[in-house]
Amino acid sequence: MANIKIERINHAVQEELMNILFKEAKDELLKNVTITDCEVSSDLGYCKVYVTVLDEEEKPKSIPIDEDNPSIQRIVKRCINCGRCKTICENIVGIKYDREKCKNNICIGCGQCILNCPVGALVTKYNYKAVEQAINDDSKVVVCITAPAVRTSLGESFGMEPGTLVEKKITSSLKEIGFDYVFDATFGADLTVMEEATELIDRIQNNKRLPMFTSCCPSWVKYARVFTPFLLDNLSTTKSPISIQSTIIKKYFSKLKGIDESDIIVVALTPCTSKKLERTISGLDTTDFVITASEYSIWLKERGIDFDKLQDKEFDSLFGRGSGAGIIFGASGGVCEAITRTMYYMLTNKTPSKRLLEFTEIRGLKKAKEATVIINGIKINVLVVQSLPALSNIIDEVKEGNSKYHLIEVMNCVGGCIGGGGEPLSIISKQDEVRIKRCKTLYECDKDTKIKSSYENPDIKRIYKEFIGKPSNEKAQELLHIKYKDESDLLK
Repeated sequence: MANIKIERINHAVQEELMNILFKEAKDELLKNVTITDCEVSSDLGYCKVYVTVLDEEEKPKSIPIDEDNPSIQRIVKRCINCGRCKTICENIVGIKYDREKCKNNICIGCGQCILNCPVGALVTKYNYKAVEQAINDDSKVVVCITAPAVRTSLGESFGMEPGTLVEKKITSSLKEIGFDYVFDATFGADLTVMEEATELIDRIQNNKRLPMFTSCCPSWVKYARVFTPFLLDNLSTTKSPISIQSTIIKKYFSKLKGIDESDIIVVALTPCTSKKLERTISGLDTTDFVITASEYSIWLKERGIDFDKLQDKEFDSLFGRGSGAGIIFGASGGVCEAITRTMYYMLTNKTPSKRLLEFTEIRGLKKAKEATVIINGIKINVLVVQSLPALSNIIDEVKEGNSKYHLIEVMNCVGGCIGGGGEPLSIISKQDEVRIKRCKTLYECDKDTKIKSSYENPDIKRIYKEFIGKPSNEKAQELLHIKYKDESDLLK
């Protein structure tokens, strides 16, 4: 505990000193100086500060961040030109930047460069001030949707151990901030499962395009649109949970409450910087604003809200209830696991087997995980991939028509959403340890939840009965599905 406390103090001191250096220091001689590290003594008696002096004529090694990038921004004065962001982007994320050949923004918005920048030069593109303005507008009803992964990470920004469950304090803090309604995105995840499971069954039974790739990760979807457009027919047409829930709030909740759709502002609290990119896409723009976990912690601190002392509060009703399957969406393998649980019920009319309720073969931080399940005599091969470079051979197989898989879950970030670029920063060398702890808590939540599968959720049953009808019907296609466009011209 003591070491963890010191590490957090180191980060806090470094951040404060950088703010002083870049905001308050007037001496021009300091313009090429940046703070690279701080070491506070164990007795808190002194601090060693490490600085780097930049060469003005040194060619940039960093990745280009366009001004209009909706997800990421660079604080130029902090950058030490170390090239780590470029290394991460090319070798870990799998995006090659050649500005001589490509003049357009091909950033997929994942924010892994943010998590791995040693000096805090790359940060989330902040939107919380605009959200605050919306909250202060009495003519608007402001709704927040909280993603599953945030409940196991946000506490880290307030000195709590990684993996600490803070779901009810998040709800309490959002109410304190001024949101009118706070809903759980696990409801949207359950709707996603119902649609994707139905879509996959249709593809298998009617010999349609396989394998089906999941479409929950906006960074992966952007990658597919730009770099592998030949896979777009393999991509599930089901929208992401956040986008689906935003749509339902605008189209259904508004009518229940007698509120004009235009007067509802939907805000998503996510671990993901790329969700800011997603909401700029036509058809996915029912989400008005996206704020990340790290961004939200800044907002709370500015407001002077003592997070760990807040009284617990429950999500608001109707969209406040999700299944265990919806909760594990935040971990790599969770989408695939959730889909197979519901597919089992749809094909057998029976409760999923114990194996599918604890699908351990596709859990964990291994870059590629595969398994085979047999449901009602149908053999289904599934693959779970986290990090796009692990996809390269698979993509070739699909292109050549040689893939053995039926369902492929793709997440750009290691660990899935819990490793998103908008999560609280952790010591770079200990990121995997932190991710494991966050995932563990999600699976514990699933284990403790009575409603294990999406089809069991009473609120999901209600929304289909009262509003949608059946999964994948005409209305569902209109509201909950999208056909993605080829954007490979960005590479020209």
